[in-house]
Amino acid sequence: MSTSKGHRDLNLLRASGSTARVLNLSFIQEKFGATEEYAARPFFRSRRLNRAIFVKHAVRRSELDLFVRPPITATKIILPYSTTDLGLGGVSLFVGQQGFRANLKDGVGGFDDVADFEADVELLEMLDALPSFDPFVMRERLRQGDLEPAPCYFDISEADLGRMRDFVAREISQLVKMAFRGGAGGRDLSVRMADKLMTDASAKALEPLRQTLNLSGPDYAEGVFAWKAFLYYSWSLTEFAPEITALHAAISKASILKASTKELHEIGRLRLSMLAQMNKAAARIESEIAGYKGAFTSLTEGGASRFRDFLLKAPDLFIPMGEAIGLIKHVRSYWGYRFPKTGAAPLSADEAIELFDDLDRSFSALAFCADAAPDNVLML
Repeated sequence: MSTSKGHRDLNLLRASGSTARVLNLSFIQEKFGATEEYAARPFFRSRRLNRAIFVKHAVRRSELDLFVRPPITATKIILPYSTTDLGLGGVSLFVGQQGFRANLKDGVGGFDDVADFEADVELLEMLDALPSFDPFVMRERLRQGDLEPAPCYFDISEADLGRMRDFVAREISQLVKMAFRGGAGGRDLSVRMADKLMTDASAKALEPLRQTLNLSGPDYAEGVFAWKAFLYYSWSLTEFAPEITALHAAISKASILKASTKELHEIGRLRLSMLAQMNKAAARIESEIAGYKGAFTSLTEGGASRFRDFLLKAPDLFIPMGEAIGLIKHVRSYWGYRFPKTGAAPLSADEAIELFDDLDRSFSALAFCADAAPDNVLML
């Protein structure tokens, strides 16, 4: 384990960490730790892990020796010295680094028995396999493993909620006008309803929306969770889509140093394949969001049944959509970190082959890329 000297970084993670990049269990404990549900359904069995901060971290050159086969991105576990004062820093380790299990058992601790330790290792490996901490993907992946932590662990981060507020208010404004006929306030009402929808679906203020959807009990909770997912994915698309063309161009133009003819041929093949797979994933994301928007439009025109049916079937799309969005965001953030000034920079032959091969295999593994591409393919 290593000591985290970036004290300022921990406070920055709390202030601005995105839902996709950061899973802040320290903050969740502070906010929900006194609730019965939190106590009954913890995320991890280790009490220390349940107060940790997890970050999808671009592996730096100085960290390559920590791994037998260094990944492009690793899941970093940060254990703050104080959960109330992150400025004090903490200690950290990576999932999958050399000696990971020993460091986890001896350096982290908090396990009551071997079964608890093995269960938490399995969960950490499951999180590490995800391209992001998208809460909707996490919940579905954990459900597949018969794990159902308390709902508070799957909230969208406050930082992202703040950035999403106006977008969600615009998205639901027509529905608000329909559901709250005669209500005053216009945009202000839409903003208030957007806040309630994204943070407190049980609020009485949302009763007209619940009646419009004609849902109750568990179906209403699941429907709202699915709606939040598609609002989040729609917002995410607006956030990264304008940058994708430039990213595509930067990857295409990256020059290769000291490569043989055979290496250049292999690099060209991997690069073209990876970019084609990224195009296909982006096209599927846009296609599914278009399907959501069509169902939502029918709701605003008085056809609640189509939107209600869409929401109840939507969880099947969380994993493929969330993983595709997470991977595209990962490529964007990695390229920006690796080449912050020029966008396109020279790569050694070995570096290029490893990078493009890893990304090509990552995209190929996505359900959105394994399936046939839709007719209206988005060429980036």
